[in-house]
Amino acid sequence: MSDLPSADTVLTVADLRKAFGATQALAGAALTLKAGEAHVLLGENGSGKSTLAKIVAGIHRADTGDIAIGGVRVRIVDARHARELGIAIVFQELSLAPDLSVADNLFLGREQAAFPFAVIDRGRERLACDEALARLDFAIDLARPVRALAIAEKQLVEVAKALLQKPRILILDEPTATLSEREKSHLFAVVRRLRDEGVAILYITHHLREVAEIGDRVSVMRDGVVVTTRDVTKALTEHRLLELLTGRQVAAEVVRSRPPPAAALLEVHDLAVGQCRGASLNVGPGEIVGLYGVVGCGREDLARAVVGIARPLRGRLVWRGRDFRPRSPTGARKAGIGYLPADRKDAGILAVRPVRENLNLANLAAFAWAGVIAPARERPPTLARLAELGVRFRSSEDPIAALSGGNQQKVLFGRAVGPAPALIVMEDPTAGVDMGAKLELYRHIRRWAEDGFGFLWLSSDLVETLSLCHRVYAMYAGRTVAEFTDPSLADENALLAAVLGRADGPRSAA
Repeated sequence: MSDLPSADTVLTVADLRKAFGATQALAGAALTLKAGEAHVLLGENGSGKSTLAKIVAGIHRADTGDIAIGGVRVRIVDARHARELGIAIVFQELSLAPDLSVADNLFLGREQAAFPFAVIDRGRERLACDEALARLDFAIDLARPVRALAIAEKQLVEVAKALLQKPRILILDEPTATLSEREKSHLFAVVRRLRDEGVAILYITHHLREVAEIGDRVSVMRDGVVVTTRDVTKALTEHRLLELLTGRQVAAEVVRSRPPPAAALLEVHDLAVGQCRGASLNVGPGEIVGLYGVVGCGREDLARAVVGIARPLRGRLVWRGRDFRPRSPTGARKAGIGYLPADRKDAGILAVRPVRENLNLANLAAFAWAGVIAPARERPPTLARLAELGVRFRSSEDPIAALSGGNQQKVLFGRAVGPAPALIVMEDPTAGVDMGAKLELYRHIRRWAEDGFGFLWLSSDLVETLSLCHRVYAMYAGRTVAEFTDPSLADENALLAAVLGRADGPRSAA
């Protein structure tokens, strides 16, 4: 199908090109966006999706190419100009000010005042904030600092911030990466409502299921170019999308085998910490154990107690048969517990440091001689690990911020498993990672599990959780309320019922 402008076209992008140094991010990208449609944009990490979105939103300027809004050619000079044109964006990397309140973030740069130097109308702001959050069915204290929010809560604040602009064009870059199925359903309802109101939506995602869920059309990017645009129909299956996305045949099946019986590596007994109010679980060697729940269920607090970030108020952690109270992530690491945090930007990467340093940060001793890092010892295994993980990079000495978000995530994944800990705690480990790369990561994880590694897996992707994990615990209101052994997609409704507090019959209780 051709992607030509029509009378209802609100955005036309033609022959956009953008280079960052020696990296050609866009190589002649072209796209149209129509009023009242949700246009899904797919592509592997580094394909140019986010760069295209940021150019339209005024964050970057194209080297060459044309952009037209409503048939009128425009030169978008900055983000403020884009907002004036009716363009709003929700970034993959969140753009919130962590030390300001939720309300201040929602109106940052758009404060309500009757005239210059007037007192800000906080009352009007609060009403507008409540309205935007209500559209997402998201209740939160507007005075709460953003730093205190969970990553999924921050994501919803970012979406609400975009909705406040009442945009003509709304760009959503990986908006569900850290949302559970409940939050996703609320967001999808908002997207459909905006679409019905005539808003043009450019929806960037790695989740193939979302194409059929909300998409009217879908475009696929590879190597900085939109290679195809299709209408979303029943004939456009996930398997076909995967072939279009990767340009090759990809086997989507991941074979799961049960680990042999063994004593648990980690036991959690009636743990209370933060929003976790009494959770119990165990993880054995060779097991991938999922912990699934909606925003605020307490699963992140449990994970952070295990890795020494949060201090439990009640309950026991048992590590390899002994009581365990890690005082810091360093202490947990020394005991044999690795960690991949969910908030890549604030808690994961060192943005200005090289890719090499970010990869090896938790395993420096392996490359040291007499206490000094030896580059000759570090370089070969670094390049080998980056190749194994499928990271797209120009040089391992480039700052990690030069990589796409998904490639940054692969580097952090490599850091978590680098020192070969016995247990790895992972929070949304595949957020922002394209489908082809996810399948490769799943294979690596299976292999590491077969070698005896244990995984505590906190993912907002329900399909991923059910397909990958040997066991899954459901969390509701701070407690583990059900356990699913050898789960499958047939357990989807029962698991959702458990995490929403409905007694719809999970197969086994914790």
